[in-house]
This record gives sequence, structure tokens and C-alpha cells, in this order.
Amino acid sequence: MSEDYYSILNVSKSATSDELKKAYRKLAIKWHPDKNKDNPSAEAEFKKITEAYEVLSDSTKRSQYDQLGHRSFKEHSQGGGRGTGGFQHDPFDFFNSFFGGNAHNSNSFFTREGNGRTSQGRKSGSNLKIDIEVSLEDLIREKEVNLSYDRNDKCKSCSGTGKTNSSSIVSCGVCGGRGAVYRQMGPMQMEQICHACNGEGTTVKNPCNPCSGHGYIHNKMKTSVNIPVGCHSGVKLRLSNLGNYDKGGYGDLYVFVHVKTHSTYDRDGDDLIRNLKVEFYDMILGTSLKIDTLYGNINLKIPSNSKPDAVLKVNSHGVPNMNTHKKGDMFCVLKPNFPESISSDQIQLLQLYKKSTSNI
Repeated sequence: MSEDYYSILNVSKSATSDELKKAYRKLAIKWHPDKNKDNPSAEAEFKKITEAYEVLSDSTKRSQYDQLGHRSFKEHSQGGGRGTGGFQHDPFDFFNSFFGGNAHNSNSFFTREGNGRTSQGRKSGSNLKIDIEVSLEDLIREKEVNLSYDRNDKCKSCSGTGKTNSSSIVSCGVCGGRGAVYRQMGPMQMEQICHACNGEGTTVKNPCNPCSGHGYIHNKMKTSVNIPVGCHSGVKLRLSNLGNYDKGGYGDLYVFVHVKTHSTYDRDGDDLIRNLKVEFYDMILGTSLKIDTLYGNINLKIPSNSKPDAVLKVNSHGVPNMNTHKKGDMFCVLKPNFPESISSDQIQLLQLYKKSTSNI
């Protein structure tokens, strides 16, 4: 897609204010990161759309853009004059203000869980991630797994505010209250969040001693999570408010499930496949074998004259489906087992069998 703002919004250069607003509303909802959690490029697309609308919806900026062109306009806005054009606001705050100050007026999915912003634009605690391993045996019924991890917890001394009765809020001396600092890189200026105030623009004078004004302290956390029946590798489980805390609240804890490779079974969806060794004479004569499964031992009938790699199906002995809990099937691939050595008597019997077949 061209970087031209009109092309980004899919409108013509003669588009009216209502046409711009309609285009932005449609594209912003479509590309909002909270509606595209599996698409890592959605946030960049969302910011691009919001930037385009912020410029074109302002008559003065639009006139400057039409005169200077996209490249000149971008360079001008990045060079230091934030009041002369370009993208000046947080795109998520701009989005919320567009929908009347509350993104939920449009859709209920805008929670900003990914980058630590709530639907009102305030900061919230950061999310945490834990990877756990489970076995196939763990998936045939719901399993509870205990978790232990470190997180930033709310400071009890100041109730998470970072302040005491003797505290006061002062402008950050590093960024001058802007919440951001700037680095000059040749002709460009790079904006970064101020590390001294964490982007707040203010700091606490005489802060809470236990948490040094952060509002949180490091703490060990214990909890548990239920692994869904029939779970697959890559499933992500969300535990609300069990992530890190900051003055805006708690983030979430995400548990990523990984199913361990099994020594006996290969998994194909909800079905299981296993190789089953059978004595070569049992494959010829037929027999009944006791074999183990995820659900206990069963007797499996081996038909006479079974061929190598023949497949026998055992109904409902696979993994339960995550949604319906209906069990998949188990497929046994027959592998003939030949002896490494045989006795002289066995050789004679085989020769006798060979001789008998030649007379048929």
C-alpha cells in the first residue's frame, strides 16, 4: 500500500469530511490490535491509519499536506515542530476520543492487553508469560497444573500509589514534564520514553520507602491453571490480573501449553498412531494381544494372514476433542517381529513348511 495518506484511507483527494470519517471508522475497527491479536503487523497498520486521519481531518494540516506532499510533510513533522503537522497523539487515545472518549461505544474488544493500555488509555501492569509442558496422558481429562513465578505486586504500605502523606508530585527533572526525551540522529529526531519517570512526566517527592515510589514490590506468586481436555501445543491460556502491577492496575498472566513428544504415540489431530510389533507367526496365524492405551489395557485381535504395515483401527481411544470432548481413534500399524536367531529344530520346521508349499 502506498504511504500516501489518501491511499491509506482508500479515499480520493476530494473526499469530504464525512467520507474521511467513515473510512477511518471502518479501517480503524478492522485493524485495531485487540481485534487482530494473532497479526503482529496490525498495530503498525492501525497507527498508520490513525495518523492519516488525524492529518486529513484537520483542514490546516490537510492543506499543508496537499501543498508539501507526503515526504516533505513527514520530514517537517519529525524535525522538531510537533505543532506544525504530523502525528502528535497516542493513536489509541485518538481512537478512544473519536468514539466519544470510550472505545466500548463501538466494540467491546478494545482492552489493549498487549501493550499495557486499558480502553481508557491509562497504563496498566505488564503481562507475564509462562511455558508449561504436559503429556498426552494429561489431556484425556482436565488437569490442574501448579504454577510458581515472580511478579511485581502491589505495595501494601502505600496501596500501590507510591506515595505517603508526606509525598508530593513534582515535574520530572529529566524530561521537563513531557514524559519523553529526544535524541538527535543526523537530520532526524528520535523520541523515547523518559526512563526517569517512565513516561509519566512527573515523579514523587518523598516516595513510599518499601517500593521507592514505584507502587509495587517484587513478590513470589503461586497459582494453578486447568489444562483443557484435548489441548494442543501452542494453546494460550489467559489468567486475568495475575501479571505485573503498576499504578494503573494488574496485567495478565499468559500460560503457553506445549504437549511433550510421546514415546509410543504420534498425534494426528484427535487421533493417535502407533507402531505395534507382532511376532511374524502371529501375523500369519492370527492372535489376540493385550496392549496398553491411554485408557488402560485392551485386547486387540490380529487377523490371520495380516500383512506388514497393515493398520487396525481402535475406536474412541484417541485424544478427546477440545470443543466436543468426543474421543478420536487409535490406529495400530502392524510391524512383524522376526527373531535374531533360530534353533536347528526351528530351521527344520521352516524347511518342512517350505517343502510343503512347493508341493501345493
